[in-house]
Amino acid sequence: MITSMVAFYPCLDLAETQDFYTKVIGLQTVFSTETVRIFGIGHGSFAFVQYGDGQTASGKLCLSLNCASREDVDAEYQRILALGIQTKSCPAPHLSQPVYSFFLEDPNGYTVEFQKIDGLNL
Repeated sequence: MITSMVAFYPCLDLAETQDFYTKVIGLQTVFSTETVRIFGIGHGSFAFVQYGDGQTASGKLCLSLNCASREDVDAEYQRILALGIQTKSCPAPHLSQPVYSFFLEDPNGYTVEFQKIDGLNL
């Protein structure tokens, strides 16, 4: 029986990535080695590996974090701004999907989204 999943993403600087995902995004480090960090919250996890080759999949990935409501998306947006972090967008409904979200970029060039998918509780 499968109980959960973790997807691993290459990163450029593991310490900088850890600071971003714990201090800015608010995830917890649930596993740590010299080259790997796994960050989790609830039933989800993101994992990053520092391969040392200086390559990532930046510009090609979006790591989405689900919020309970549109108001929670707005609160996360205000919290991120209060940390002095520049976002890529303001909270807004998508034109083609039943999603309300905003985006920012992590230190590896990955897009991070705080979202509420209308009609879906994740």
